[in-house]
Amino acid sequence: MNLQLAGERYELKERLGHGGMATVYSAWDLKLDRQVAIKLLADNFAGDDEVRKRFSREARLAAKLDHPNIVQVFDVGEEDGRPFIVMEQVDGGTLGDRLDGRQRSIPRSEALRLLCQLCEGLGHAHAKKLVHRDIKPQNLLLRESDGCLKITDFGIARVAEETTRLTQAGKVIGTERYMAPEQLADGKITPAVDVFACGVVADELLPQARSPEVREIIERCLRKEPAERFADARSLGEALATVDGEGGNGVVRRIRSQEPPTRVVAARGPATADWPAPAEIAKRHRSTIGRVAAVLVALALVAGGVLVATDSGGSGTPTKSDGAKQRTRPPTVLPTSSDPAEQARDLADFFRAQAR
Repeated sequence: MNLQLAGERYELKERLGHGGMATVYSAWDLKLDRQVAIKLLADNFAGDDEVRKRFSREARLAAKLDHPNIVQVFDVGEEDGRPFIVMEQVDGGTLGDRLDGRQRSIPRSEALRLLCQLCEGLGHAHAKKLVHRDIKPQNLLLRESDGCLKITDFGIARVAEETTRLTQAGKVIGTERYMAPEQLADGKITPAVDVFACGVVADELLPQARSPEVREIIERCLRKEPAERFADARSLGEALATVDGEGGNGVVRRIRSQEPPTRVVAARGPATADWPAPAEIAKRHRSTIGRVAAVLVALALVAGGVLVATDSGGSGTPTKSDGAKQRTRPPTVLPTSSDPAEQARDLADFFRAQAR
């Protein structure tokens, strides 16, 4: 196929997939020299105003989202009355293909990693007040190079709490298996609708021999009342992040902080570059205290020697008054504490006592 669109800017290649309303082609952007995917509205729907409105709406809503786990929209246009959307091309199949073709269960660790990516992308949409409304394995692309999951097909997405209908009252669109009870009843649309669909996907993706923690998370997603489910995909992702995928018992681990690690700032300028490290300062401080204590001990020893010499140099027969003084003189025993600071204080007390 060599069909060209948008004034010969895009050249269509092979067909990648086909849905109820549109066909997706691999294409080449001749202007930017890159591979893209183009979703082209089916010819038989070109005259349906409702479908055309929904198609253009998908492009506008998806273009507002910028997240690694959401397929990026590059451009929109129309060719012969048929609108088209130019998107990022993801090489690889869908999660639906993976589930249909698997010969054995997907490892728990890989399944949890994919579910966490789904919650990351969907949580970004929910933060933008956007509800996808059609989360299912066929709308989850898996990039072949690194296994990155990307959400696609926002064709029936709606702004949360929006009152404007895209379809007639009572006409429900979506995939019934993945639709929440309130969605089937054409009721209030909130992020809890997507949480329910994520629970169905998780039930299909995770091995049946699952831990109590995983069972509890899935059961909460599938509760009938929206208020009893997780508030949005981000809250669901936080719960899934606490489950260790390697352990058979679903070991709970800490949620890693999202804050960036503390950055070590190098010394700058002459005022700080030559400052000693804290450990060096402490070492110098201890050394100084030791030297001061040694000097005080030496002085004390000298003073003690002088006192002894004075006492031994007398007449040998003390007078009555001398005897009284001798009895009241403080002892000449030196402090023996091993702590330098305490030793210094004791020496000071010793000298004061000798002075009296």
